[in-house]
Amino acid sequence: MTDRYRIGKTFISITTPLDTQKRIKKAIDDGLNTYICVSDPRTVNLASSDAKYREVMNNSFMNAPDGQPTLWAARLWGLKNVERTMGPILFKDMITNPESGIRHFLLGDTEETLFNICEKVKECNALVVGTYSPPFCRLEEYDYEGIAKMINDSGANIVWVAMRAPKQDFFAVNILPYLDRKICIGVGAAFRFFLGEYKMAPPLIRKLGLMGLYWGRKGRPLGKFLWDYFSHNAPFLWHLIKIPFKRLVGKRYYE
Repeated sequence: MTDRYRIGKTFISITTPLDTQKRIKKAIDDGLNTYICVSDPRTVNLASSDAKYREVMNNSFMNAPDGQPTLWAARLWGLKNVERTMGPILFKDMITNPESGIRHFLLGDTEETLFNICEKVKECNALVVGTYSPPFCRLEEYDYEGIAKMINDSGANIVWVAMRAPKQDFFAVNILPYLDRKICIGVGAAFRFFLGEYKMAPPLIRKLGLMGLYWGRKGRPLGKFLWDYFSHNAPFLWHLIKIPFKRLVGKRYYE
């Protein structure tokens, strides 16, 4: 997989926002039935420690480098042709581009959020052909076949799955056998960003890799939030530290 670079035990796609959109469009034109993960330090750490999730990421069509630290890893490997590809921005750019002819299905979040998105995108004639707010339940409890029929009947090309990772990625894997030539993309809180309920961090905060601290708490107890934040990011820093040493002993970015 020379189109991906290693962080820990998993791999991230060598891509840019524009390249990602082009690859998605080609996948649709080729009639592929697949899924894309949008990856940040937390999901990279999960995949490095959890074999099942690692298999999900390694079998994806793409793992977009969402978090700024994933970009740092690319630079440490000597890769210049990688740019941060954020789920909320990818969603916004693609759904507000009806000229592409791509038809969208929105899956996740609340009925109110989905309604508000549909109202907002009327301004740009976006091709949203269906929505579904699934119940909050365990992965094995979803009616994947029934949900897939709804999506297939809509004629959508892309299914935007707004659940928190890794749930959204496992959901995509589970529903994929019932789908017909769809691209499932897990985008987490992208719907709320699109509506302006979540604010994008200033450029400097994003460049410093502190976006999670900027908006990630969102009603969670401060102590738990800080513990989760640093416990997720500390292992990632270890993955970064190891990259220069791997290069010294002759390891390649795709190994």
